[in-house]
Amino acid sequence: MNIYEANPDGTDLTALTSGPDYHAECAYSTDGNRIVYASNVDGSMNLYTMNSSGGDVKQVTHTQNCYNGGPFFSPDGQHIIFRADREKTHYLDIYCCKIDGSDEVKVTSNGAVNWAPYWHPNGKVIAFTTSLHGHMHYEIYLLNIETGIQKRLTHNATFDGLPVFSPDGSKIMWTSKRGEDKSCQIFLADFTLPSELNSIK
Repeated sequence: MNIYEANPDGTDLTALTSGPDYHAECAYSTDGNRIVYASNVDGSMNLYTMNSSGGDVKQVTHTQNCYNGGPFFSPDGQHIIFRADREKTHYLDIYCCKIDGSDEVKVTSNGAVNWAPYWHPNGKVIAFTTSLHGHMHYEIYLLNIETGIQKRLTHNATFDGLPVFSPDGSKIMWTSKRGEDKSCQIFLADFTLPSELNSIK
């Protein structure tokens, strides 16, 4: 699997990676200059960055026998948030590190599956998906990664996950099974960051 780049209308399709290995789960930095992605090119699933033309590849994580994936750059482009299954099979935690892989910190430790982290534009808060209330009952939580303060955002008996914010933070979009037929659909809502999550450590 490889990563391709194209114009919004599908023209100028260009391969940024090549070979038989897995290259996927990619995201641009805010300025569009670099891309972070997951790959098993070294035998384990680790994170890498490259420039927007596919060159200057740099390895970010260096772990073995685990899956580092789902990465996103912070709004200032200095950190990467991602999820990994390093401590317990079939369970995930969320980690944050600098773009060179240094100063890595685990930001969740609740014994659940925590995945799909996404930065709020203020660069301090993330939204993420968690099985804290059961493996058939995923919800979205907010977490200030500096203070550790978190807040439950959704309350739904089935599935809420994969949250993303608009660039100005005024909207949140996510996937949910809250419709009548319980199929996964995309929802959009107005969003205001709770004041307790905007505090400084």
